[in-house]
Amino acid sequence: MLIFRLLYGISLIPHGIAKANKTMNSQFKGYMKQLGVPPIFVDLSMLVEIFGGLLVILGTISILVSSVLILFFLGTIVVSHKMKKPLATGMNPGVDLDILFLAGAILLLLLGPGEFALLSGPQL
Repeated sequence: MLIFRLLYGISLIPHGIAKANKTMNSQFKGYMKQLGVPPIFVDLSMLVEIFGGLLVILGTISILVSSVLILFFLGTIVVSHKMKKPLATGMNPGVDLDILFLAGAILLLLLGPGEFALLSGPQL
């Protein structure tokens, strides 16, 4: 689980950091607004991806973190469907990446953070 947590968290963080770029953030907010998604969700997704990734790496309060990630990625799948985002094509990731992140969050919820975790909290 330590290896999974490290790889999963390291994969999440760059998605949040990309949204921290001021130009990209404003463009993405405009695009989300056109889809009917409130722009504040772009900032929330940035926080969830960066801090969620860090907390997953540390194995901290995993039941809460994994629950938030599950809800978040269910939401991203809905938005991806609204965007008519296909499965991956060549080098462009599609909704499949959201599904993989959702599966990882479910795995983390069911199995817990593993033996090497800081403040892992209660487990299922």
